[in-house]
Amino acid sequence: MSPTCLVFTHSRDYMVPEWVCASLEARGARGLRIDLDRYPTALDLQLTEGASAGRSTLAGLPLDAVQGVYLRKLAHPLLPAELPPEVVRAVQREAHHHLRGLFDVLSDEGAVFVNDLDAELRVDGNKPRQLRVARALGLRVPDTLLTNDPAAARAFYGRHSGQVVVKMLTSLNWSMTRGPQLPTRLLAPEDLDHLDGLRTGPMCFQERIEAGEELRVCVVRGQCYAGAQRMTGDVDWRQHGGAWAKGQVAEDTAQQLTALMDRLGLVMGSIDLMVPDDGPPVFLEVNPAGEWGMLQNDLGYDISGAIADALLERP
Repeated sequence: MSPTCLVFTHSRDYMVPEWVCASLEARGARGLRIDLDRYPTALDLQLTEGASAGRSTLAGLPLDAVQGVYLRKLAHPLLPAELPPEVVRAVQREAHHHLRGLFDVLSDEGAVFVNDLDAELRVDGNKPRQLRVARALGLRVPDTLLTNDPAAARAFYGRHSGQVVVKMLTSLNWSMTRGPQLPTRLLAPEDLDHLDGLRTGPMCFQERIEAGEELRVCVVRGQCYAGAQRMTGDVDWRQHGGAWAKGQVAEDTAQQLTALMDRLGLVMGSIDLMVPDDGPPVFLEVNPAGEWGMLQNDLGYDISGAIADALLERP
């Protein structure tokens, strides 16, 4: 029987899940897309326990038949709009624990995860840990402040002579190109009078790195697939959306990135590097479920094939 692998995502995701499923099928396996936002309204999940309880299933598939699990995107349930907010919160809590049980069962049944859920949760949005580990491995990192204290943010701005960028710890949206976005941007002098808003939501402040290009490096099992964007005065390539070119990652940097992934317990992730005109690249962050579709689409990298190989690897 052909091995089956699950690709967990959401219904608004496109292109990438199909690529991974096609790569699995090219290797004689079955790829099954699971849109988590369809749960619990239109996606059936049964977790059973006991001698006569039967087999646990997802969308009719026995969980003990699953070879691999690609956690492409984890999504909240899309619930009926007429539900009261307190009911929505209760359902989301219940759904969270039901799905956590699903992933535990799959892990106990021996499925290969890309990535391990606990490792992703420890890394995703945890910039202090990412930067600390990267620095310990010899990567250059920017001076960084995560704070809800307006005075601390103003002092940081002063220490860096106003050359400070501000960003969120997590994404506002499932997509980099659709829905609300709050890209990394330069902190302006007039922003200093409005930093009291930090009391309702902390943010990340970093020294601005002058660079000729920014790299998005998708790392899968130690293989680096790099795309480069020339910097045009913006501090976030998403703001200008220029063409992608194949990027170069020096051997010593590739080894450091591989060691970083191993230390963080990740099989794959998307890493952002700033590349100054002189000196080593500067590590910004790693997103365990970061976007890589544009690298495969524009540059011809077979990232989906590398993910399929990882999913089909026997423990």
